[in-house]
Amino acid sequence: MANPGFIQNYTASGEVGKFRVAVYTGADFEVTQASGSDIAIAGVTEWGKNISGRVDVVMTQLASVEYGGDILAGDTLVPDTEGRAVKLDMSAKAEDAEVWTLGVAQESGKLGTIGTTTVTPQLIVK
Repeated sequence: MANPGFIQNYTASGEVGKFRVAVYTGADFEVTQASGSDIAIAGVTEWGKNISGRVDVVMTQLASVEYGGDILAGDTLVPDTEGRAVKLDMSAKAEDAEVWTLGVAQESGKLGTIGTTTVTPQLIVK
C-alpha cells in the first residue's frame, strides 16, 4: 500500500500514463514518461497527464507503480521502455556507463501488477 510523500506538479512532455516512472526532460519543471534507465528519475506518476498537460509526480516515500515483469519484494527497480518498473539486471546494463534506479519493491507481483515501491532515485556509475 503506497503512502506517498512529497508530490510535485509538473508540465508533462508527451504522453505520460498513470503509475509510470517519470524522468526529467532538461526543461524547468517538466517531465516525461521514462523509456529506459539512462535519464534522471523524478518519481512516479499518480494519474498520468491531465487535459491541461500537467502531471502529479510522487517524489518521496512510497508510490504505486505498474510492474513490467515478475518482481519480488526487495528487488531494485528501474524503468523499462514503457515507464513500468522492472527488476534491475546489471548484465543487461553491461554497456551502460550510468544506470538510474527508482527504488526497492515493497511487494511481489507480475506484469501489469500495480505494486508499491520506495521512491529513492539513485545513480549507479560504472
